[in-house]
Amino acid sequence: MTAISESLSVSTSTVIRQLHKFKFKTDLNHLPEHMSWDEYSFKKGKMSFIAQDYDTRKILAILDGRTQATIRNHFLRYSRQVRSRVKVITMDMFSPYYDIARKFFPNAKIVLDRFHIIQHLSRAMNRVRIQIMNQFDRRSHEYKALKRYWKLIQQDNYTLSSKRFYRPTFQSHLTNKEILKNFSLTLKILEITMNSISFYSFIFKRSTLIISLN
Repeated sequence: MTAISESLSVSTSTVIRQLHKFKFKTDLNHLPEHMSWDEYSFKKGKMSFIAQDYDTRKILAILDGRTQATIRNHFLRYSRQVRSRVKVITMDMFSPYYDIARKFFPNAKIVLDRFHIIQHLSRAMNRVRIQIMNQFDRRSHEYKALKRYWKLIQQDNYTLSSKRFYRPTFQSHLTNKEILKNFSLTLKILEITMNSISFYSFIFKRSTLIISLN
C-alpha cells in the first residue's frame, strides 16, 4: 500500500478507500479452460483466495477469505454448464480447494503447481538435515558443518566454487569441494538424499503442470 501511495502521491488511506470501492465485473457465462487457484495475505494473519486464467494470468476473482463456504458460494453463481467447460485447475495442497474442485468442476483435472511441490521438497530436505545434525555433538565438525555449510550439499558438484577461503569451523583454508570431502559417511548419505530431492526440484522447475490428482 505504501509503495502505491508514494508512486501516486496520495495517502495510504486514499489507496485503501479506492480499493474497497473496486468491484470485479464478473462474466458468469464464461470460465477459462485452465484455471489457477491460490491464496495471498491481504490482511495480517488472514488469507484471501484468488482465481486466475492460467494461460493469460487474468484475474477472475479475489475473495475475502479462503473457506470452503466462501469459494463454493462464489462458483455456484456460475451454471453447471459453464463450470463443466473447465478442463484443468492448478492449486496448492490446501485440501478445501481439492474438495471444491472435485465437486463443482466435474470435468477438470486437478493439478498441483510446481512451486508448492518444490516448497514441500525443500522443507522435507531441511527436516532430514536437522534430524541428522542433532545426532552429533554440538562441538563436532559434523554438527558445525551441517549448521553452517548445509547449502553446499544442495549444489551440483560442478557448480561448487574452487576458490579457497578460511573456514572457522575447520580452522583452515578450504574450497567448497574440500568441505564436502571432510563430511563423514553419514553426511554423504544426507548428500545423496538432498541430491535426489534437488533432482526432482530441477525437473519440477522446468515442468508446466506436474501432478494430476484425478
